[in-house]
Amino acid sequence: MVRVEDLNITFFHLPKNAGSSIATWLTNYADGEEYMDDFRHASPQSLEPLFDDFGWSFCCVRNTWDRYVSWYNFFREQNKIVTCFDDWMGAVMSGNYSAKYIKPMDNQLRCVNHVDYVIRYENLEEDFTVIQQKTNCNQPLFKSNSSKRTAYTDYYRNKDHIDWVAERHADEIAQLNYTYGG
Repeated sequence: MVRVEDLNITFFHLPKNAGSSIATWLTNYADGEEYMDDFRHASPQSLEPLFDDFGWSFCCVRNTWDRYVSWYNFFREQNKIVTCFDDWMGAVMSGNYSAKYIKPMDNQLRCVNHVDYVIRYENLEEDFTVIQQKTNCNQPLFKSNSSKRTAYTDYYRNKDHIDWVAERHADEIAQLNYTYGG
């Protein structure tokens, strides 16, 4: 989470959705304060008892299948995951979560349904112009924590993995109008 007190703006950071880039931009150009640890990826509902008012709030969403690949690659680049994507997905789907990076992604609706504005990762630059206007700052948004990889559809070799993501995240996929390969 990042708060821009002077403008009464709150950014809710969903993992692997350009959140680090947005948080850095807000702290560098809008005098935002980034909250870390348990607050970093907290939902609006979990933080309501601690804050009187979030003001104008926003988050960024991403195609759910792509988000899993991004999560996998992020931890693979840190050598915390040493298996192939298929084996990692099998571990995630098994329900035996041995580490924070071998678990299902949180549902994006935990933020989406409680904010004023939603940026789409797939339309990041254009959607971010609303934030630039709100903060009266036209500095460009630079991507951080991005990995060099091929399209997310190249990773899914097992239809069961595609179907598992679709079933587990059916409500978010439907509400956000995402499709596999779309």
